Amino acid sequence: MMSEPEHHLTTVAVVDADRAALAEKVAALRALDGVEVRIAAGSLGELLTDPAFPPDVAIIEQREGERVTINYKIRVCRLANARVIVVADKAAERSGELAPDVASLMTPVRTFEKALRLLAAPR
Repeated sequence: MMSEPEHHLTTVAVVDADRAALAEKVAALRALDGVEVRIAAGSLGELLTDPAFPPDVAIIEQREGERVTINYKIRVCRLANARVIVVADKAAERSGELAPDVASLMTPVRTFEKALRLLAAPR
């Protein structure tokens, strides 16, 4: 007798130094079916020291003035086999903030809402 296949939850970490924005993102992610928010971090250090690291997906939004570069955050998450979605507007892309080698390591989106749509899409 075959059992029902288990519904796989996608575990997610969200990283944003803006605590108010982080709280809004966590609430939006929790509303998605099939998504489990495992980590809400204000910094890379918080992300990496959380016992739930690594998640299936890390959503990262870089804020002006952060000490750790977005490139480093992407590389560390990919080394841990987490898929990375980076929320960045056109200005951030034009500024050269993203190193050429990280382009293949992450999925760029312009808005957090687009990241939500990627996670909600059937897998």
